[in-house]
Amino acid sequence: MKPDNDILKQVDRRSGMTVPDDYFANFARQMMQQLPEKEFESTDKKILPRTWWQRCRPYVYLAAMFAGIWCMMKVFNDIGSRTADMSIENNPVMASVLSSDHFYDYYSIDNVDEYDLMEEMYNEGVTLENLK
Repeated sequence: MKPDNDILKQVDRRSGMTVPDDYFANFARQMMQQLPEKEFESTDKKILPRTWWQRCRPYVYLAAMFAGIWCMMKVFNDIGSRTADMSIENNPVMASVLSSDHFYDYYSIDNVDEYDLMEEMYNEGVTLENLK
């Protein structure tokens, strides 16, 4: 036997709940009949005066935004000035590490191309006489 793969044929379409005929055609009228009569409020809307905070709030938010931007600029400028002044002469820790022989024993120079190193030394004017 071949299995039937059509799901709609397997499920009865008439199962479940049913709605009486013309139920939704009369639904709105029946609902209005069941609601109690109520008078609507007057159409005159009461407009409340704006408070001091409601008037000043946009300006306070604007000032807070500019204060935040100013603080961020100060922080980033401070970080930038700290890294710009960092050199071996100004950093005693780096100077002591680079001057130790222990650092050069374990420092890997496998990724340095000898040709690029010689060309850079030539461009800087380093000769064998200068090295001795």
